[in-house]
Amino acid sequence: MKITILGRGAWGRAIATLVERLGHEVTFASHHDEGWATSTRPDYVLLALPVQHVRETLKRFTPPGAPVLSLSKGLEIATGERVSQIITEAWGETRVGALSGPTFAGEIVAGLPATCTIAATDAALAAEFQAILHQPSFRTYRSVDLIGVELGGALKNIYAIAGGACEGLKLGQNSAAGLITRCLAEMTRIGVQAGARAETFSGLSGMGDLLLTATSEQSRNFRCGLLLAQGMPLDKILAQLGGVCEGVPTTRAVHLDKSIPEDAKPIVTQLHGILYEGVSPREAVKNLLSRAPRGE
Repeated sequence: MKITILGRGAWGRAIATLVERLGHEVTFASHHDEGWATSTRPDYVLLALPVQHVRETLKRFTPPGAPVLSLSKGLEIATGERVSQIITEAWGETRVGALSGPTFAGEIVAGLPATCTIAATDAALAAEFQAILHQPSFRTYRSVDLIGVELGGALKNIYAIAGGACEGLKLGQNSAAGLITRCLAEMTRIGVQAGARAETFSGLSGMGDLLLTATSEQSRNFRCGLLLAQGMPLDKILAQLGGVCEGVPTTRAVHLDKSIPEDAKPIVTQLHGILYEGVSPREAVKNLLSRAPRGE
């Protein structure tokens, strides 16, 4: 198979190692390019771009006429749309899917075992994507809940910032466990309202990815929260991290989405306050804990 990966970052390169292990031919394109470097049509395109650059990049590239698997995790600020929606709008391509799950690029490259979910609304298409990636060190599962898998991958970045802030404030393991559990509940509420299946968020693209990124300093989003809790300004944090921190714009996108009731996203609301409104992390924790009691 001829596979083109649009995105030369660490994650795109990591996935390339998996594809090459199965004997597929890989070529790369970057969001800095003005278009495809070759006229050869790929069998599949894997998209690994920073989410806020996806739309503008796709407009510069002619539609490849091939199924597209999104490896990007986030929501577009201007529209709140998922990456698969942007792909369909920009390229007119309906054969789209998404990969998500608890995966750090460095461990993938090292050949350490990992699991993830590949989703497409068409089960046969999900199986096609699965066939170009599945291997002993990278076990994949199929899903037809494209909305849920994409939202799980996007929203967990928000909550990973919260996990890092909890660690930075030294609130203890009780707080960390409680926070992650309530993040999962909030993620599920938001997803179900968008048309996803609740059970998807109990899987690899929901709970699995959340557990990984909300507890590990390998996650840029976690480190962002950690440094915020230590008093570092956001602009300096993003410069220090040296890579995309998708949780920051995704927080903005979810906050601006008026279709999601305020009482359905209290953690997002407080994180938005920290990131964009000058609310201190300790004040945000106080705001969350002082809310009126409610049923679980």
